[in-house]
Amino acid sequence: MNLINDFCLAVGILKGVQVLVVDNDRDSRDLYAFLLEDLSANVITAGSIKEALEILSWFIPNIIVCEIRFLGESIYTLLNTLNAIEADNCKHIPIIVTSTSTTGTCDQIPDVEFEEYLLKPFDLDEFVSIIVNQVQENMTENFCTGLLVAN
Repeated sequence: MNLINDFCLAVGILKGVQVLVVDNDRDSRDLYAFLLEDLSANVITAGSIKEALEILSWFIPNIIVCEIRFLGESIYTLLNTLNAIEADNCKHIPIIVTSTSTTGTCDQIPDVEFEEYLLKPFDLDEFVSIIVNQVQENMTENFCTGLLVAN
């Protein structure tokens, strides 16, 4: 089954969904934004952790798609800010982590929980399906859950 084609037929499958894409690779960032906007999501992109933090001061996403590796920046800074936002809003924001590194990268930061880890290049059908599922699950839960603790 080709989900992207099926979703494209379902106009507005991600209508009203706020997505923050944080990736230092412009091609990846633009591809994700184009695909998700085509499915009616409202997508804001950032090329660095610093830029993502500035965006989070005025934009609260329903889901974040984030590269895990940034030269000279730590994803922990983003996660700590996200923890504060979640605590203030009593609402969990799911994170999908992407990387060109093997899954060992996630083992290096065991105190951080992600909803999904996708190794680049990944299947775009799977990517869209994960986002749809995470957003639907999160909207039905709508309560405080265990928040991320990143030191």
